[in-house]
Amino acid sequence: MSNTQGDVAMASDDDDQVYANDEFSSMPSISQALRKTSLEQLLADDKAETEKADEMLRWYHGKISREAAEKLLKEGVECLIAHYTDSANGLPTNLESFCQGRPPPHNVRKTGRTSNLLHRAVIEGDAKLVSQILASPNCPDINAKNKTGSTALHMASYRGNDDIVELLLGAKPDLTIKDRNGHTVLHRACVGDRPSTVHLLIKRGHCDPQVRCPHNGWVPLHEAAMKGSMECTKALLEEQATPFPRSDDLETPLDVAEKYRRLDVMRVFENFQPSQARTNRKDWYHPELSRKGAVGLLEYSSLLSGLFLIRPSKRQEGWHALSLCFQRTPYHYEIKNTHYRDRFVHFIDDGPYLLSLEHLVQHYSCRADGLPCALRHSVNTSYKVKDMPSYEDYCNLPIPPGDEDAYRPDLPPRPSSIADECPPTSPTTPEPPTPFSKTSRPPLPSNPPPAGRPGVNDGELYKINVKHIKKGAEIGQGEYGSVLKGILTEYKGKKHKMDIALKMFHDASLDNRENFLREALVMQQLEHDCIVKLLGVCQGPPLMLVEEYLPKGSMLDFLLDYPTEVRVKQELYLWASQIALGMMYLEKQQFVHRDLAARNILIMTKRQVKISDFGLSRATGSGSDYYKASHGGRWPIKWYAPESVNYGHFSHASDVWSFGITLWEMFSYGESPYGDKKGIEVVQFIESGKRLSKPEKCPDVVYNVMLRCWKADAAQRPTFKELNRQFQEDPLYADAREFLKQNK
Repeated sequence: MSNTQGDVAMASDDDDQVYANDEFSSMPSISQALRKTSLEQLLADDKAETEKADEMLRWYHGKISREAAEKLLKEGVECLIAHYTDSANGLPTNLESFCQGRPPPHNVRKTGRTSNLLHRAVIEGDAKLVSQILASPNCPDINAKNKTGSTALHMASYRGNDDIVELLLGAKPDLTIKDRNGHTVLHRACVGDRPSTVHLLIKRGHCDPQVRCPHNGWVPLHEAAMKGSMECTKALLEEQATPFPRSDDLETPLDVAEKYRRLDVMRVFENFQPSQARTNRKDWYHPELSRKGAVGLLEYSSLLSGLFLIRPSKRQEGWHALSLCFQRTPYHYEIKNTHYRDRFVHFIDDGPYLLSLEHLVQHYSCRADGLPCALRHSVNTSYKVKDMPSYEDYCNLPIPPGDEDAYRPDLPPRPSSIADECPPTSPTTPEPPTPFSKTSRPPLPSNPPPAGRPGVNDGELYKINVKHIKKGAEIGQGEYGSVLKGILTEYKGKKHKMDIALKMFHDASLDNRENFLREALVMQQLEHDCIVKLLGVCQGPPLMLVEEYLPKGSMLDFLLDYPTEVRVKQELYLWASQIALGMMYLEKQQFVHRDLAARNILIMTKRQVKISDFGLSRATGSGSDYYKASHGGRWPIKWYAPESVNYGHFSHASDVWSFGITLWEMFSYGESPYGDKKGIEVVQFIESGKRLSKPEKCPDVVYNVMLRCWKADAAQRPTFKELNRQFQEDPLYADAREFLKQNK
């Protein structure tokens, strides 16, 4: 199977090439290594190296409470240990040593310690070698993750190496494992636009197409829609994927396709006709049953876990209620209905839109999807209990295990003592209630982000040949070098040219090239409408970051040059909310910006701004010393929180402080914060309890946001999630949204 562009560095015509992944840049390919030693010896050495890398992780003993496990699984148990090793953070003391045990299982780790021989064989695309490794007694753990959190199956699925995918599926991997982006292997196949792999993972691997990404609630169908993959969308729907699941933002895949103008995918959804549901309402529907009667009937049927029935709801005519048993206790969930794009749909809380009650029962029979457990047994009007059809009968999914604890609710189930008139407990994790409707959210940028780089997965930094880049005029100077406009020529079947921004670095600004490339890999994986996309790295010389080009330049320059074109209620409110939205994404990704300022906000159009230079100070190794810069421009110390200045501590809370300064710059139309004060004077000004005064055109509500961002105690500052909600709720924002609708 041939390698796509970017899979390996095209260093020579020899078939044995060096990896493009920086982790493997000094390693020969496995075929080269096999000329000098046997595969078994390589595997033995690889195993020893992995065990050595895991030596400091041997604190796992397999005993952990359910409550702690739920928190750990969100980020990875090794991250929690590291958190409490660095400092006590609320414990009586920090963790210093551990009782010798064994390394934690891979499914509770966020990332691995190193890439093993199986990972390398998958990257090389050598199915024969993968087969030999899997057959060896020294085969690495099939579920082992590399440094970016990807398993071998994640890599193969993204690349569409179906022969390798089939081999790996035969080794019985854990298909619930997610990479650092929260993606299952099925998500990765959709990101890579691999429809044949989608079919294979579901038919052969029994992957559930409804597993959500923990960061945004997207299922694989959302990824396929965003990428514009019509064939992956069709493949998922053919494999009985629920067509209209909703994300954390309540967006369906069709909404995502519309947002990114994926017209072919939109037509697939608009023309979609569901297959007939394989359930019959006579088995579970009780048109005359009350809540009290439902409880009595479930008790009569022994309160089996998974036993359910559906009845009319008394709250509103036309709605229904699901009564479900779990661990011998009945719970009740409201089934609402509405019209969605000319379709009449049913839904439970923020769960998927389903096209009939029969389809709803089918969906929740295949998976719990936020309920305490899947629907396993129904009781009919004759009081007879009937087992629901198996997973294989529904959508070729495995039968769930009998252990009831395997199906724990995302939230405590609704107590049966709550009356029908009370709001039902959400079967999926809810957001705090807000007074605004979905339509009051910030308008999404009109331009979709640049398409993902071909042939690049989570573990690879896309490296661009300097021959494909044409440098243009200088458009900016920074702390670490200069910024040029350029043109990138790519060959995707035919020649394609695109405008780019080139960030060229002085050699003196890069104290550790390896660390810089590692940080660039992390930045490359960030994808959001309000974040400037890193397209790749050109190693030059000189070293260059290749980014998407935003024609209107920095917000600071635009405010200074065109103040009459920027209005408070239209542009400034919109830009503030988009910055908060982008920073909320970075916050979710556990990524600290460190240098948020108006100069680092770039403008695509007056309706769209994006955050730039995220993580750049960390990537260049300057860290907490950055504020000591003594030449050129405005000193970053004016944007830094007190803990960053005094202790070199950077966090999401320190980014919030910088966001407040950025707001001040915006609403003062580009004035320099603190005027001509020197760095030490700024520190003294802040430590005396003083803050920047309200700009002339700044509304009180925005200045109050600034003051909250500038709380001396970092714990008292709002999160970006809270800030984003603040701008969504403000009535002035509605004026900006209406203005933008009229001027699209």
